[in-house]
Amino acid sequence: MINKLEDFEIKNASITCLILSPSIIIYSLLIFKLNPNAIEINWLREVMSILFLIVGLLPFTKNKSVINNYGWYTFGMLFIFSHYLIYTTYLNDFSLDYLLGTYVTVFGSILLFKDRFHILLFNASCLVDIFFRVSATEFIGYDGYAILISMTTIFIFSFIILNHSMRYKKALKKSNLELEEKVKIRTRDLEEKTEVLLKKNEELEEYAYVISHDLKSPIRNIYTVTHLLLVDYGEVFEEDVVSNLNLIKDLTNHMELLVNGILDYSLNGKIGLENEIINLNEMLINISKSNSDPKSKVILKNVFPIIEGVKFQVLQVFQNLIQNAFKYNNEETKKVYIDYKLEGDFYLFSIEDNGIGIEEKYFDKIFKLFKRLELSDEKESIGLGLSLVKKIINTMGGDVWLTSELNIGTTFYFTIPKQ
Repeated sequence: MINKLEDFEIKNASITCLILSPSIIIYSLLIFKLNPNAIEINWLREVMSILFLIVGLLPFTKNKSVINNYGWYTFGMLFIFSHYLIYTTYLNDFSLDYLLGTYVTVFGSILLFKDRFHILLFNASCLVDIFFRVSATEFIGYDGYAILISMTTIFIFSFIILNHSMRYKKALKKSNLELEEKVKIRTRDLEEKTEVLLKKNEELEEYAYVISHDLKSPIRNIYTVTHLLLVDYGEVFEEDVVSNLNLIKDLTNHMELLVNGILDYSLNGKIGLENEIINLNEMLINISKSNSDPKSKVILKNVFPIIEGVKFQVLQVFQNLIQNAFKYNNEETKKVYIDYKLEGDFYLFSIEDNGIGIEEKYFDKIFKLFKRLELSDEKESIGLGLSLVKKIINTMGGDVWLTSELNIGTTFYFTIPKQ
């Protein structure tokens, strides 16, 4: 069975036919200019030119039958054209100009063929035709056998070249098949592992649901008890007690928001949740109160804007950055400064601390999941919280980076689009 041409072989054969179409006319006109006595069959060169154009354009039809049998189309066209050239060369008594054109065409045609059957059929037919034409010609000044010998040499060399080429193609095809088999095995392994991971993920979802439910209950209870205390004894309690109870209510609200948000983030991966209007100034005031004590201060350096985003995600960003700032700080009074400014279509936020600082070689590493850095005299994992920060900010359409000096402090910067 004749092998189907590969896509690149079809493309090469098509281009060759399209180039040959005008070249036939040009070469023929050039010969007639140099040799006015040249003989050609009327209109046959034009017919050949049109046929090459048609064969060259066939792949553009995208017809499946044409594509599958394009090797036969090109073989048939080159077969006819080669015998046309042999006959034209015979009519001109094997003059050198036509003979050279025939040699080039025959040799080039052989190199285009992929199948041994095509090569053998083409070589045999051309050799028989040339032998017949040479035998019917009376040569003056040189021997017709030289033509037969030269043409036979072309056939032999072309066959040797193509034989090596076909061996290489077969070896390449074998390698491709082996590679495809390896890919299939690897794909099958990945599918099996994916199935295991999906099963584990289902178990994790069930486990996380139970844990989140157990966390929500005490949070709600704390909120309810605090609310009842304020309702029943709010007028009796001193002002600072009432203030602390209100702070507890705010903290439990934040805690429940974080539990719900983290649960949805980790289980469903729904980073792109529906945006809402966020009063960032109010949020940061609450964060400042909940994270400040006599030895830790969150200082707001600006009045912050109202933004659009997913509330629990924005809260996570600020909470994680502030908590990291306090965690890696050996000062007696730990300070975190929060500021922002407008930069084009973005809000640029900065969170600056007076902590131990981070070496520049760790700047990229700290944003990767489950990475550990050697800080102080112990190893602490800070990659999880910051990887979450980076993922949220990137999903919102912003970016996050930092600057730092050892023993002086670190400043984290991140951008959030205005809309």
